[in-house]
Amino acid sequence: MRVFINGRFLTQRQTGVQRMALETVRAMDGLLGTEVGRGLEVTLLAPGGATVPAFENIAVRNGGLFNGGYAWEQCDLPRLALGGVLLNLCNLGPVLKHRQVVVVHDATPRVMPEAFSLAFRLTYRVLVPLLGVIAARLVTISEFSRREITRWYGIPGDRLAICAEGGEHILRQPADQGVLREYGLEGRRFFLAVGVGSRNKNTELVAAAFERAGLADVHLVMTGKREGRVHQGADDRTFASNVIHYVGHVSDAGLRALYEHALALVYPSRYEGFGLPPLEAMTCGCPVVISDQPALLEIAGGSEAVLVTGMDDVVGLAGKMVQLAQDAGLRRRLSDHGRAHAARFTWASTAAGLLKLCREAA
Repeated sequence: MRVFINGRFLTQRQTGVQRMALETVRAMDGLLGTEVGRGLEVTLLAPGGATVPAFENIAVRNGGLFNGGYAWEQCDLPRLALGGVLLNLCNLGPVLKHRQVVVVHDATPRVMPEAFSLAFRLTYRVLVPLLGVIAARLVTISEFSRREITRWYGIPGDRLAICAEGGEHILRQPADQGVLREYGLEGRRFFLAVGVGSRNKNTELVAAAFERAGLADVHLVMTGKREGRVHQGADDRTFASNVIHYVGHVSDAGLRALYEHALALVYPSRYEGFGLPPLEAMTCGCPVVISDQPALLEIAGGSEAVLVTGMDDVVGLAGKMVQLAQDAGLRRRLSDHGRAHAARFTWASTAAGLLKLCREAA
């Protein structure tokens, strides 16, 4: 049986969606040498010029008349994927292909249209419902996302299977302590926020709560970068000050170092389909504060691994930051519970579930 993977994500800046795609493909590569991958011939299809990681069992083919973008996905990809099932990991796929599996992560462009460009919103508004009818199988990443996709795109819930994500990729590389030296964080106590430039990440609340907490000798580090073609919003450096450090995009090795040294990851997101940063942080033993956003609560599973705050509760979040800064025992308990909880989520499970759905789509 032939399975083709839509490799358009290799031409895009990495966000959580592209991260899921890359880690899933890596995990699939490992599974093809086991019983799970028996009888499967998997090829990753990518636009010409795309940089493709090395795989042991997955073949790679670059090609097409277009160099990427929607044109390559809609025009070149159906032809390249003839004779097999196509797996699309990043929300969209070609409307001229029936034997395909499409992973739709969430309904963010519909729920928060102000955070996205007009072209991006229109593309998703048209293509996602079409794929809901055309594709053989559809997948999402949480029960919350399944409900939201049904609500906003009209795709019946029983059409959507669920495959959760993993977090162990953050341990692949040793922590790069250089990021601490570069930004003067060695020996300093700091909270970490991620997702500057994406309005749904609610980083404005983090900055306001941090300032309200008034913690002496504690800093706030903020990572992330706005993608102009996709997101709309204020300048990325809005929050920079002598105690609030904007560090932009950092490598996995640098992010691991930040997780391992932070007092906590503060992640009061307004909207998520899954919420990968909290899982990464827990994997590294970093305490986590999340909002009461349904997908984040679902992934936390009612566990003792996180603290929870309201999406608009600046006073409550400030109080939790004070509590975490002052209570080393609380940080240790959250760290221990977090590691144990995160171990339940693996990319191998994600990949195995998607390969099963590809077999069914055939």
